[in-house]
Amino acid sequence: MGMDIWTPPTLEELSRQVLLRNEALAISALENLPKMLFPTLFKVAFSSRCTRIVKAMVAAWPFPYLPVGTLMNTFNSEIFHAVLEGLDVLLTQQVCPTRGKLRVLDFRRMPREFWPIQAGTEDGNCSAETVSDKQAGKRPSRHELRPRMKVRVDLYFRSQLEEEEMYFLQWAQQRKDSLQICCDNMKLVLLSLDNVRMVLSAFKPEHIKVSELKIDWSWCTLAQFSTYFTEMRNLHILSLVHTHENRFGVFCLPRLDEKRFVQKLVYQFSRISSLQHLYLHGFCFFSEHMKLLLRNLKTPLETFSITHCHVFQSHLKDFALCPSLHGLKHLDMSGTLLCNFWILPLSVLLEMGADRLETLKLQGCRIKDSQFRELLPALSQCSQLTKVNFYANDFSMNLLSDLLHHTANMNKMTTERYPAPRECYDRWGHVSIDTFSQLCSQLMDTLRAIRQPKRIRFATDVCSRCFQRCVYGQETRLCSCLQVIANIRQVHHLMFFPPIDKTYGSILMSVRSLPKLLELAKTEVLKDEDKVISALEELSMVHGALPTTIPGGLHWHAH
Repeated sequence: MGMDIWTPPTLEELSRQVLLRNEALAISALENLPKMLFPTLFKVAFSSRCTRIVKAMVAAWPFPYLPVGTLMNTFNSEIFHAVLEGLDVLLTQQVCPTRGKLRVLDFRRMPREFWPIQAGTEDGNCSAETVSDKQAGKRPSRHELRPRMKVRVDLYFRSQLEEEEMYFLQWAQQRKDSLQICCDNMKLVLLSLDNVRMVLSAFKPEHIKVSELKIDWSWCTLAQFSTYFTEMRNLHILSLVHTHENRFGVFCLPRLDEKRFVQKLVYQFSRISSLQHLYLHGFCFFSEHMKLLLRNLKTPLETFSITHCHVFQSHLKDFALCPSLHGLKHLDMSGTLLCNFWILPLSVLLEMGADRLETLKLQGCRIKDSQFRELLPALSQCSQLTKVNFYANDFSMNLLSDLLHHTANMNKMTTERYPAPRECYDRWGHVSIDTFSQLCSQLMDTLRAIRQPKRIRFATDVCSRCFQRCVYGQETRLCSCLQVIANIRQVHHLMFFPPIDKTYGSILMSVRSLPKLLELAKTEVLKDEDKVISALEELSMVHGALPTTIPGGLHWHAH
């Protein structure tokens, strides 16, 4: 009979348990506690919400770098305050403490180990703005006796600023002279301009590398905010998303009296000297303003995303002529309607970056066969493509077959999204389940004869009732509405048209499956009676008149 072997705790574990049970003892022991015990003790004290110990350990931290954000899976205000209070203890000391060596306090949440104990610094190096401890033979001046500390944060504020967010901003504002507050990633959702100014006043915008703004501002307000671009000298990623109250979901064209605000906004792009990724969603620029915006881009972009924006024919020409877009790795024009445009300029843009382009998204552009054929020669040269999305375009079976043949040399492709052929729809725009499955299967066979796809899907347009797509990939997945039709049709077929087969086994298999199918059909009726009635009406058009009573207790009233 096996026995569990009890492993006695190590001396380190016992010491840690004793210290955590006695906060006063733990705090007094920090001065002489071996450095190797600090990381684990801090981690346990942090997770156990031992606020007094956490505060004392921050003040006595023996390493230059403390990535406390990696421990903050869920926000706790008491622990957050304890960390800030520990940092205040260091800031109020007149001379360099004998134990506390903290220089960088990092609140960013990063998926990595707790901290590099061996190096004891961020990425193995202390910040360039901290005082070096390696200046051998040189006595530090009085100014160097005071620690120069940095706090790194990622900010994400939604709508109204909450109490804890206000507390941190005020705390940071009061300590701007003694701390360097660095925000690498700033995401602001539906904040007023006044609140945005309050956020940006707490630290220097020059440290921002990623700025994501979801706004509902007027052109005037947006132009006022754009003056901060001058200070964001290290901005790499800029995302501007405009939310809309109008039913069309597109930012209205500027009025004549607003043109000067738009001009001021696009001019400020010339002040961003490090921009690599630009995302614009929901905007509408006049041709002159788009041309000015592109001209003001000072660096080659890796990502250009202009989604759900109102695009003019002249914009496509400007895209093709802009040098900053000739080396794109990622191009996304999803939701921009291109069905009435001469699309050749887009082909020129693809050719310019054919040896670099990795992602191409043209979802929902409603491009027609004749238009897309102009893109095929350029698209076939994009051998570095890994992801494409062409959902919700008006492609025929022949065009899709030609498109797949033009992807023969795209061996790096990992994710492919294609629209279902328009032959899958009837004249009312309804999807035929059998045709959808049959044609997508043929397209899959066509592609597998050329190369082996990894993740590929063909999908219909979004259903107007359930807002889902029918998707063909490894297997067919119907939208909720068509799934009801498929279930009821299967019941109807097996009850009234059992398969004629010479073998007894196939008929027996059909009969055995009826109870399960009938129960499934009844379940669908209980879920949504209107949906089932709609499904039965469609079946009556496809397969002729159905009986008014379906075996199993389901009743159908056509009118």
